[in-house]
Amino acid sequence: MDKEAERRQGLEQARQDCAWPFEVLLGVAHPMRECWVLAGFVAEGKREEASLVALRKELGFDPTTRSHELDASSKTAKKSPKRVLDHLTGGEDEREARCWTKPDLGHLRQRGKGNGLAAFLGEIEVRLVPIFADAVIGEDAGAALGPPQPSAQEGDDTTAPSGS
Repeated sequence: MDKEAERRQGLEQARQDCAWPFEVLLGVAHPMRECWVLAGFVAEGKREEASLVALRKELGFDPTTRSHELDASSKTAKKSPKRVLDHLTGGEDEREARCWTKPDLGHLRQRGKGNGLAAFLGEIEVRLVPIFADAVIGEDAGAALGPPQPSAQEGDDTTAPSGS
């Protein structure tokens, strides 16, 4: 994303200027979302390891740890995030998904410092997690009370009709 700092400032201003009825999270991928996926890439097997080694040589840096140094000029450009991701994952959606789901959050935060992913994860932690934590606390409080008890009328034997 070109002019990332100015664009993020504009988005933050829009978030602050309105009374949104929901929590607004900002995610600004630099230069594009494929860099976030590359941050989570960990080679699975010898073929992927060899592909990563070849890309490191070609680019002069590791695209999984420095994905923010890739540019988005053209899909076929040497430093295109789309091309690099496709090269590493073989274009497989399931493989790309594992880049998001397998690594732990510390891994994603570390590798996502320069590409906006770490900032987005921070947004989730500060703005979204507390909402769910409060919901869980509310559910736990209800669970501590035990199962609902019948009202006096429902459970009171004196109100039942006699058998005569």
